[in-house]
Amino acid sequence: MRITVFGASGSVGSALVPEALRRGHEVVAVTRDPEHIALRHPGLTVAVAELDHPPALEKALAGARAAIITLGDPICDTGTRAVLAAMRNTGVERVEVLTGFGTSAISRRRLGPAMRGTVGAVRLLVRTGFRAKERQDAYVRRSGLTYTIVQPPTLTYGPATGTYRHGDYRGKSILGRISRADLAAFMLDNLEQDRYLDQSVYVQN
Repeated sequence: MRITVFGASGSVGSALVPEALRRGHEVVAVTRDPEHIALRHPGLTVAVAELDHPPALEKALAGARAAIITLGDPICDTGTRAVLAAMRNTGVERVEVLTGFGTSAISRRRLGPAMRGTVGAVRLLVRTGFRAKERQDAYVRRSGLTYTIVQPPTLTYGPATGTYRHGDYRGKSILGRISRADLAAFMLDNLEQDRYLDQSVYVQN
């Protein structure tokens, strides 16, 4: 599968790209600065693109079967909206998007009362980043594309264990943890197996 990864030089993208290559996928790693991606591999193409430049985004998506979006908080909403538009223009229909725990009203309604209160407090404390992720979530759900929204709790730099739980939000907690390596493995498993289509999903170790 040819996969275009946006946010490829970030902390999750840096785990996703080598794991996808190890599995035999072709990867287009999108970055603003190619020096941020030191990895070299026959299956890897590094594409330089600004998120506000549609022609560059569309070029990076050409021939892809799917896109993965792992953008940071300051640009996650506007950047995702730009990528989704480029996907529609290039006919790439499958997208997987990394957001954050409880960053959609749909997910929060499935939490227990105490955890809804905790997430509500976090929403007030980190208002700017949380609201950006809420907008990102809304853009994806309204995109008309086949999507999976991945909403993990706390991310760690622990090793890949191959052991993680995933599913809906009922009874889940923001205090859960998952390593970036296991998160990358889950996201690729999910793409390969066409799971959680047009849904948001929780995942933790």
